[in-house]
Amino acid sequence: MRIAASLLIALALASGCTPKMTDARRELHVASFDQVWETVRDQHYDPKLNGVDWDAVRAELRPKIAQARTDDDVRDILNEMLSRLELSHFAIYPPDMQVQATPKDGFVPPLAKDSVIEVVKFGNLPELPLRVHSQRLNSNVQYFYVSVFINPLKVLKLFRQSVEDARTADGFILDLRHNPGGIGGMAIGMGNAFVTRPNQTLGQMRQRDITFTFALDRQANPYEKPLAILIDQGSASTSEILAAGLKDIGRARIFGSRSAGMALPSLAQKLPNGDNFQYAVANYISSGGATLEGVGVTPDQVVEYKPPYNLPDPVVEAAAAWIKSQSETKR
Repeated sequence: MRIAASLLIALALASGCTPKMTDARRELHVASFDQVWETVRDQHYDPKLNGVDWDAVRAELRPKIAQARTDDDVRDILNEMLSRLELSHFAIYPPDMQVQATPKDGFVPPLAKDSVIEVVKFGNLPELPLRVHSQRLNSNVQYFYVSVFINPLKVLKLFRQSVEDARTADGFILDLRHNPGGIGGMAIGMGNAFVTRPNQTLGQMRQRDITFTFALDRQANPYEKPLAILIDQGSASTSEILAAGLKDIGRARIFGSRSAGMALPSLAQKLPNGDNFQYAVANYISSGGATLEGVGVTPDQVVEYKPPYNLPDPVVEAAAAWIKSQSETKR
């Protein structure tokens, strides 16, 4: 489960000189084309590629590599080939890709705007900005925000501390807005904290030959108070798996707007020409049996939040109000 590819493509690329297209360089591009094509053929979770004539796609686009004048032209050809699959998490991006600390639309939860930004990297994925923020709201609700699921040692440690802090609160808000995903196992690590019954899952990852279940492990002292999860159109991949899974087992109520619908587990590899290739290796099916790819997670309570993103934050307020209502009901 890596970062949603279409979100990565939209991020800023580092500027620099375009290498001259030598014969040796072109050979590397051809080898890269073949590697991408063969990887999709051999590892796509659907051996029929959803009806796409993959041989015909190769015959059409491979000759264009010989006519490409720049590295960017080659990336365009490769991304055109991958776009025929009509799925997220398939993309080519350069090795010097850089990411803006703040998304293009300017969204950062106002409660977390002053949090420290740490640049993190995982495998062949580009560097990403990590923000983590935890605080007790005036409404006596614990709030936790994470911008991307990377650096599990740090993030899960801070998350577990926030959950412990929440034991004297009325409930917990997990803010996953604009979180494009990351390491899939972190969804299990967070989900475990809230499981109150045995034999629960966040869903399944279905590959060609095997199925992996996101099995949750009920902890000795789980957090049993109300849980609200915040999502929006920028929430993807691991964020969607965690939100959908906890919603389906009745453990969380979802607030905000529909998520990105980019929930395919994926890997990233280095190509012969130095570029990086992200590709999906499985389909994700939620614990309720739903396919999220192209659909997304629908909030239980839709709350619009438009720029400028200032306080009060209507999504946080709606979630806190619901938690308060649940706490008052139990009194």
